[in-house]
Amino acid sequence: MRLETDGAAIVRGFLSRRAFSRIAEIVGNAFAFLDAGGGDAALRENWISVGTLWLTNLEHCVAPKPARELVTLLSRANRRLGSSYLAADICSIRRLTDWHRRLEWHTDYHGGGTAHYDPCFNIWLPLTAVGREQPSVELVRGSHRRMRELPPSETGIFTDEWVAEHFPPTDRIAPELEPRDALIFDHSTLHRTQPLQRETVSRRSIECRVTRHPAYLALEQARSPRIRMMRQLGKLAYFLAWVRRGMPPK
Repeated sequence: MRLETDGAAIVRGFLSRRAFSRIAEIVGNAFAFLDAGGGDAALRENWISVGTLWLTNLEHCVAPKPARELVTLLSRANRRLGSSYLAADICSIRRLTDWHRRLEWHTDYHGGGTAHYDPCFNIWLPLTAVGREQPSVELVRGSHRRMRELPPSETGIFTDEWVAEHFPPTDRIAPELEPRDALIFDHSTLHRTQPLQRETVSRRSIECRVTRHPAYLALEQARSPRIRMMRQLGKLAYFLAWVRRGMPPK
C-alpha cells in the first residue's frame, strides 16, 4: 500500500529494537501504576472506561524524565515520515481488554479531533502482535479521498451498511503486524477495530498523530537543535563583527 494512493502504508520494523524495548518498558510501568489504583479521578475514569491514557497525562503515571523520553523516542521514529510535527496532545496509549469497547467505523478527521491539523496522519504502533489472536486496525483503502467529499456522520460513527453502500468489500484490509511495525494512515481514512470472534482480547498500542500543517512545521523547525545552533552562531558572528570594529553591540 502507498500512503498517497491508498491512504495507508505498512512499515515493517518502524521502531528499532532498542527504541521499542524502552517504549514498552515505559508503557508497562504506566499501566502497572494505573492497575494499582494510581492517578486522580479523571485519569482513572478514562482508563477504566475506554483503556486510554493520553500522552500528555503520562507524566502523572511515571516520572517526568521517562515521560519526556517516550515523547522523544516517538518524535525521532516519526521523522521517517519526513517533515512532520508530533501532535502530543492528541496522541494516546491504549489497552483493549474488552471486545465490546472496540471502535466502530470512523475517521480521525471527523471523530478524532484532528481536522485543524490537516494534513495529518495516524502512526499506529502495536505493542503486541495483531491480526490473528489480537485485533488489528481494519481500514478501507483509498477512502481518504472520498471521505472528504461525503457528508459526515452526525455521531462520527458509520454503520456497516453505510460503508458497504459506499465502498466495495475488496478495499478493506486488516494487516497482520508485529511489535515494532507501524500502520500509517491519513486521518481521512475510514477505519475501525478489526472484528474478531473473541469476547476477551489483550492488545496494547500507541496512536501517534503527526501533522504537516505549515504552522506546526515552522514550530518544529524552531525547536530543532540545528536551527537553535545556527541562531546562536549568527548572534556570535554579529558580536564579533562589532568587536572587530571597536564598537560595543547594541
